[in-house]
Amino acid sequence: MASARRSGRLKGPRAVYTNDPFESAGITDESDSEERQRSATQKGKRRRDEDSASDDEFVAGEVNDEEEEDEDGDAREAQYPDYVDEMDVDEPAATPRTPRTPGGRSRPNTVQSQQKFLENKGAVHQTIKVSASEIRARGCVDPRENVSKPMYYMSTFGDDDRDLLAVLFTRDRWARGVDTCLPTRHTLDIQSTANDYEYGPTWGVAPEDMEKERTSGWDWYYDKDIGEVFREAQKVGPKLKDADARRKYLPKAKKAKHTILMGAANDQKVFHLGHHESLNFGQAWEETKAQKSDRASENVREGWLISFEQKIQCVAWAPNQDGFSQYLALVTPITSEQKEKHASHGSEPFSPFRPAPSYPCAVQLWEFTGKQAGSITRTLDMETKPLLRLVLCTDWGDVRRIAWCPMARQKREEDDQNGMKTIGLLAGIWGDGKIRVLDVRLGPGKKTEFVKIHSPFFEAKSPSNVSSCLTWLSPTDIAVGCSDGFVAIWSILPTSDIEPIPYFYKPIHASYVLSITSAYPTNPHLIATTSIDGETRLWSMINPESENTTPVRQRQAPGHLSYSPILQSVYSYDENDFGRLMPIHKFFATQSAGRMPSSVISLAPCNFFHPSLLFGTAGGEVVATNPFRRLLYSKEQHWQQTWFSHDWAPGLDKDSSGASRFYEGYRAETQSLARNLSGDKRPQLGSSLTTVHDERTHVTALGWNPNRPSAGWACAGMGCGLLRVEDLAI
Repeated sequence: MASARRSGRLKGPRAVYTNDPFESAGITDESDSEERQRSATQKGKRRRDEDSASDDEFVAGEVNDEEEEDEDGDAREAQYPDYVDEMDVDEPAATPRTPRTPGGRSRPNTVQSQQKFLENKGAVHQTIKVSASEIRARGCVDPRENVSKPMYYMSTFGDDDRDLLAVLFTRDRWARGVDTCLPTRHTLDIQSTANDYEYGPTWGVAPEDMEKERTSGWDWYYDKDIGEVFREAQKVGPKLKDADARRKYLPKAKKAKHTILMGAANDQKVFHLGHHESLNFGQAWEETKAQKSDRASENVREGWLISFEQKIQCVAWAPNQDGFSQYLALVTPITSEQKEKHASHGSEPFSPFRPAPSYPCAVQLWEFTGKQAGSITRTLDMETKPLLRLVLCTDWGDVRRIAWCPMARQKREEDDQNGMKTIGLLAGIWGDGKIRVLDVRLGPGKKTEFVKIHSPFFEAKSPSNVSSCLTWLSPTDIAVGCSDGFVAIWSILPTSDIEPIPYFYKPIHASYVLSITSAYPTNPHLIATTSIDGETRLWSMINPESENTTPVRQRQAPGHLSYSPILQSVYSYDENDFGRLMPIHKFFATQSAGRMPSSVISLAPCNFFHPSLLFGTAGGEVVATNPFRRLLYSKEQHWQQTWFSHDWAPGLDKDSSGASRFYEGYRAETQSLARNLSGDKRPQLGSSLTTVHDERTHVTALGWNPNRPSAGWACAGMGCGLLRVEDLAI
């Protein structure tokens, strides 16, 4: 016997959940109450009629989505008796319906009710207070979703015309295939025109603002009152004797020379370099001629090698140098044997969280000469050897970080007076935990000067900790990361205080800040920092508590960060030997920017005139890549090229700094950026292996020249004390 048909209509009232602003404001009207009472009566009558109806009266198609009810409607109606369904009530035609709110309640339909509503609404807004931690300034689209290209560009670069016009300028200039790894001389020589999207050459900043910073932004430096105070603050002692200064402030020279093997892989030549001696390594390629090349020289490779016989701690090219002479600041600490003879040696165990003993240390300034190679660009002049022009001697401990003020500066007559030439402002962090700014000037002639610095241009120290890293925010402001996770920002302008006090001092991380960089000039108020706990954070100086974001935390924190105004991104690396790119508008979603053959040790600060990046590794390789095409089109192939590969081994002579071998001539190649082993083309041995390289093989310091005529010049410092300088513009 067939089972009786049962009605598909759900029984019981439908539960309605709503957040009623009128009810929260305490608004009730008599018409609303009477209507709900009539609705409840009609609802009960309708339910009794439905229960007594025959199953045969059910007609398919009468039930729609609006008539479906929950099975537990009765229980919810008992719990919330006021929330009844009014949409199912057949109201008389003579009864006018009142306007409804989005929550389903009736809006007051009388003048008195409306006035009462407005009064209560104002009272509610006065009493509601939202905490600062719950405020969100902006939102963005999830990049993992499939979005259109316009939405992808806006979420990556922003929706402001200045940002998009800057990206279009970069696309037209640097998205060609020939610039996929290293910059070409042809592209660097392109002159800016009136049709360069207005904000293109200034990286999204108004051209008049850049011009104002370049000119009037430096008026304080040339002011008779303020400038005079600074010049008096920096006290320089008499020039030291050459032999005495070298013995105390520079690493002790070894008797045997450093052995170098260079040239073609099947026919390498042997060279020997002593302390501060230079070598034109183009001699190793004299027999190999370039077949077709647009280089300024007929030789395959040209450049300089200089031996310092001690680890190169940091390097930095001086900005605002438009002449043929380019200046490179370099730091090499003294040897451990020299430190053992110092009076303060062994007073306290070494710790990066405490001030170190006041060992002597020096900042060396080397001069490299160029020659014209294009309409704008210049290449290295291999007929003029590099010259050590200035040695700044200090007794404040080892120099850990240095950074020139990168802001553009118009040349004035006051820069070259009394036979002195102004190079720029050089900031550094010394072993005693203090940050200092030096006003670097060169005297006439070509003889090396040894100058003892007694007091700097500016000096400051954060309370109860030591400084760890720094970045320039403007010609007068410096941001400094500290060992306790705080970030301090000072103005170097003179004040009446005995010691300079930072105008910004807040905890950004929970522990030691490893690196810091500013999003200058596009967003100078945004600062990116990394900490020893693995956190990388982008935050705003205006409100760092609420305006901040972080990507995925790493197990091994990167020690270097750099911001590229051309890419509008911060670039760094991770513990899996990948370079990574973090656009400031989508900082939480990192993008791979290269795959390195070994662990990354150093990065070259981004250049303002081309988007190429340099990564230095523990295995001695330096890898160059231009990630802009992949940043613009996520499905583009990734290209990268190895500048050179360096390997070190101890020499036969115990009193030498060892032997180094260079391999070069690598071609550009595509690289898979898959993070799983299935996409790895390298042979797998069944387990993950990590190679430990000798410290003297590491590439410890990298740098791009920040001046446009010499933007293709790059330098690399090794742990064995070798410095390599070469023009990489192809």
